[in-house]
Order: sequence, then C-alpha cells, then structure tokens
Amino acid sequence: MPGPPDFAARAEAALRRRGGRMTRSRRALLALLGSMRRPLGARELHAELRRRGVSIDRVSVYRNVGALLDLGLVHRVLGSSALRPCGDEEPAGCHHAIVCRSCGAAREFGSPALERALKQVRHRTGYRVEGHLLELRGLCPACSARRS
Repeated sequence: MPGPPDFAARAEAALRRRGGRMTRSRRALLALLGSMRRPLGARELHAELRRRGVSIDRVSVYRNVGALLDLGLVHRVLGSSALRPCGDEEPAGCHHAIVCRSCGAAREFGSPALERALKQVRHRTGYRVEGHLLELRGLCPACSARRS
C-alpha cells in the first residue's frame, strides 16, 4: 500500500513554509516517500533514488529526512531506521500504524476507542502526555494469504 495521498504536495508546502527550496532531487525524494509500499531507511531511499537516475548525495537524503521528521511528516518505524509518511488526518503527536513483519508494508489507523483509553490513562496517572507512538506488528492480508 503506497503512502498517504498527496504526501508529496503536503510535504512540499510544509517545507516551503519553512523556507526550503524545491529542487528536482528533493521533489523526487518526496514523490518516492509518497509512493513507497513499505517503509525505507535513508540509505534505501538514497539507493532507490540513484537507481531511478536522480542525482542526490546521501547527506542530502539524511538532511531532508531530518527536516521531514522535524515537521512530523514522516515517522520512524519502531526498532528500525525505516520511515513511513504520515497522513494529513493524523493528529499531531498521535501516531498509530500497523506494520507487516513479512513484507514491511505499513498502514496508519485511527481509533476513537483507543484515544479514549489513552485519555483515561493520562487522567489516572496524572501525566501531561505530549504525544505517543503506537505501532502494531503482524501480517498484512496478502502475506497472511500466502502463508495459508
């Protein structure tokens, strides 16, 4: 499943608001992030861009990834350096995803019931929660079917 719709356009607008220039290689990186089926790390992103004929150095990929992380437009998959783009409907500070442990496909999800449960935890503990990250792991429908 590719990244969220219009990820590249949202990311470009956010980077421009921050004063970022739009180069051909930056646009190619944003398009790749928005179209990828599974989360990729910066090295994999760099290799894929080079494979596609985009002239970009690895440091630039890392810098761009850092800027996108700072803006909350991508998030790291827990326990790895792989990134997943975030959808525009995802509330700031609340990041929920389910990741296939076989193929690496990732999908965001929302759950009002989960948000209510987390609010109850905050209330009971007295913590001022500034954000949270929830990642479920399992098998996507396609990988489940292959294993049956």
